[in-house]
Amino acid sequence: MARALEASGDYRVLRRYRASPPATLSGDSGDAAGLLLDLETTGLDAATDRIIQLAVVPFRYLRETGNILAAGPPLVFFEDPGRPIPPEIVALTGITDEDVQGKRIDDVLVESVAGEAALVIAHNAGFDRPFSERRFPFFRDRHWACSQKEIPWKVMGLGSGALEFLLMKHCGVFHAGHRADHDCLALLHLLGTPFESGETPFQLLLTAARKKSYRIWAIGSPISRKDELKNRGYRFNNGKDGRPLSWYRDISAADEPAERAWLAAAMYSGDASRFRVDTLDAKTRYSDRAG
Repeated sequence: MARALEASGDYRVLRRYRASPPATLSGDSGDAAGLLLDLETTGLDAATDRIIQLAVVPFRYLRETGNILAAGPPLVFFEDPGRPIPPEIVALTGITDEDVQGKRIDDVLVESVAGEAALVIAHNAGFDRPFSERRFPFFRDRHWACSQKEIPWKVMGLGSGALEFLLMKHCGVFHAGHRADHDCLALLHLLGTPFESGETPFQLLLTAARKKSYRIWAIGSPISRKDELKNRGYRFNNGKDGRPLSWYRDISAADEPAERAWLAAAMYSGDASRFRVDTLDAKTRYSDRAG
């Protein structure tokens, strides 16, 4: 029936994503190790909220070509946040207070897996990295990449970076998300599914992760112009974390000259010396300690 519907040209059939059996990883599975990471938390603020579930999936790839060769089984942990899980988080994730009661993540095991990884990948690294670094300091020295932000999904004809959407549009499968281990395995499938060009999302991600980017701090910009900054993609930092009390924006190397010119002209009467630009790489990108 599914084949008949597809053959008609009037229907597209989505199949459930089913993870392949995990491989046994070894040093000869490739010359580099990667780690997929996903978290579920009590909320959005890494300074005050807590991790309730962590999943990591180790995999191996060829550094030069970006070919993914094998992936190991997910390591999945619950952790008791020491407070009731908000009802909206229970509804979103299905994780209850009973699931996490008395549980704790195995720090030693997670560190042993993370220590082998040349690159840690999360589908929203700007969210996952700050939580990970606060709970596990060893993640501060890892190189990170964001599969949501650093792959040019829109350029490749995909209008959204949401994992569920990308799996449907790019891979032709549907996926019930918001459990960390399921999301990691689905992300690995997405990263290894080629575009029509033959390139895989993972190959594009590796290329992007190796490039530098920039964080521009609009320090001392006029308060009356904050809506312009916000509409241009700037975010506000309240200064409580030791970084500037300022609006800021992360941009690519290609966009950096134009953004410098706009900011100088729009906010500082042409004076480019009044704002600050930090250089970011995979070791500092997405960390709220940068800048």
